[in-house]
Amino acid sequence: MNQNAPNIHPREVRQALAWFAGVLWRGAPWAMAVGVCGQFLPAFLPAARILVIKELVDGVHAVYGQGAAGFAVVVPLLTWLAGLRLLEAMLAAVRGHAAAAVREKTSWQLQERVLEQAARVGLNEFEYREFFDRMQRALQAAYYRAYGIFRDAMSTLESAIVLCTLIALFATGHWSIPLVLFLGTAPVFYTQMRRGREIYALFHEQTPEQRRAEYLVGLVTDRDAAKEIRLYGLGDFLVRTWENLAQTLRRQRFRLTLQQQRYLFGGRLSGIGSALLALVILLYQAAYGALTLGGFFALAETIVRFQGTLFQMLRQMGDVFEQALYIRDLRLFVESPTEQGAGWEELSERPLDIAVEGVGFAYGDGPSVLNRVSLRLRPGEKLALVGANGAGKTTLVKLLLGLYPPSEGRVLYNGVDGRQLDPEILRRRCAAVFQDFVQYQRTARENIGYGQTEELDDQARVEQAALAGGSAPIVAALAAGYDATLGRYFEGGQDLSRGQWQKLALSRAYFRDAQLLVFDEPTAALDPRAELEVFRQFRALSEGKSAVFVSHRMASARVADRIIVLDEGRVLEEGTHDELMARGGEYARMFALQAQRYQ
Repeated sequence: MNQNAPNIHPREVRQALAWFAGVLWRGAPWAMAVGVCGQFLPAFLPAARILVIKELVDGVHAVYGQGAAGFAVVVPLLTWLAGLRLLEAMLAAVRGHAAAAVREKTSWQLQERVLEQAARVGLNEFEYREFFDRMQRALQAAYYRAYGIFRDAMSTLESAIVLCTLIALFATGHWSIPLVLFLGTAPVFYTQMRRGREIYALFHEQTPEQRRAEYLVGLVTDRDAAKEIRLYGLGDFLVRTWENLAQTLRRQRFRLTLQQQRYLFGGRLSGIGSALLALVILLYQAAYGALTLGGFFALAETIVRFQGTLFQMLRQMGDVFEQALYIRDLRLFVESPTEQGAGWEELSERPLDIAVEGVGFAYGDGPSVLNRVSLRLRPGEKLALVGANGAGKTTLVKLLLGLYPPSEGRVLYNGVDGRQLDPEILRRRCAAVFQDFVQYQRTARENIGYGQTEELDDQARVEQAALAGGSAPIVAALAAGYDATLGRYFEGGQDLSRGQWQKLALSRAYFRDAQLLVFDEPTAALDPRAELEVFRQFRALSEGKSAVFVSHRMASARVADRIIVLDEGRVLEEGTHDELMARGGEYARMFALQAQRYQ
């Protein structure tokens, strides 16, 4: 068993159950109330049926051989029995309707909370494997466990009430019978609790490997990866890798199941022994005339029903305990800290004046990517970041955009430390086109309007942004224009080239009314003519705004007012193009090397 599985105190389980009950009540209060009543009322029916059957057996015994007159005596009892069955069917229908409402509403509500949490946590959380493990467990709890725990809890309530009514019936037999049955079934409670904890511990242990298996499934079925998988003949290899991983997970689960069946079997034997002892007591009572024939049959049925219900309730309690462990994971995830908070300092409305002071940064627990970087980006200034791959250019712009807090040093916005500002407010003033821009499998309008969703329905602004970003001709060529679905993920979608997708990403950035524009290798996927067009538009479109242009092409950096040369996470040189060329340093060397390619 995994030694790293959490040691969970029973108090945490109770808290998780209370939290989940609150979620259910807020999500579907009427369905919750109907569901509880639907479990409560049917719980009295088994005892009622046993009483009717007792009277029926005694009645048949009394009128045996009396013909039609005797039959007329027992007909009302048959009517009562049929009525109880009809009532049970009606309550089951009501209960099923309420359960469906609870299942649909709460499942979607919990999934929504997980997705909202994933959208609100800091970007730095995505650098840690543990975060993805926690999110995986939370999603599975929301998808598969939410309704299960409600169903099992309601069934446990019903079983408990059934047991209470059956105990009352034992008053006509002997007081020791329920005691014997309880004591004999006690080991089942322990084994069910142990079983639930062990299954959860294995689930917790397998989460990383389960994510690896799901990654391989996604990789083999991914459209973008399909061409390379076929080119290199990776299909069979990846499937075999998945199969080996899946077999390992299956063997672990099967091994645990075999281990559990041993002690579960011991619990069942104890229950069988207690049932036999209870029947001996009942036979003794009948032998001495303490019971009628109907009473004997009724109590014998009660013993069987009592033990079956008790076994079922203990199993359900074990299931509730197990499900509560998953709900605990869900609760911990959705209530974990996010970037949203209170007490933020106010960011002045004047144009952004950004100062980077001694900033260092590392992704997660990895090595430092930036080391004591300091620079200034004044309002309206155009800044180019250049350097070799891995120099830290993209990381630096992520810090400027407020996507990550620095590991050391600080980034000031109009004199206020970025850590003290509401990230959402700060990012409303920023727009960017990243190297790995998103290709939204949505309409052309949405691909542009996602830059500022509150203005998504402003067609004039959407068209203006499309013209500015160079995507207007692309949209005009689509049969449905701005309403055309893009990509191949959904039926009727039209795919685009990477260069066309990037023009939509440029339009999306322009659509946002931002004070800071960031272009992270914006021309990497564009042809030379389109690249020249973007360069010419760059200064015009960022007029009155601050802009950061990331490139590994030295010639592209000439459009900027000032150039920062990064090397291994440090500022190596700074100045205008002419100043840096005059110094004859690294920038001049790289510029000369790249110029040779075009000679």
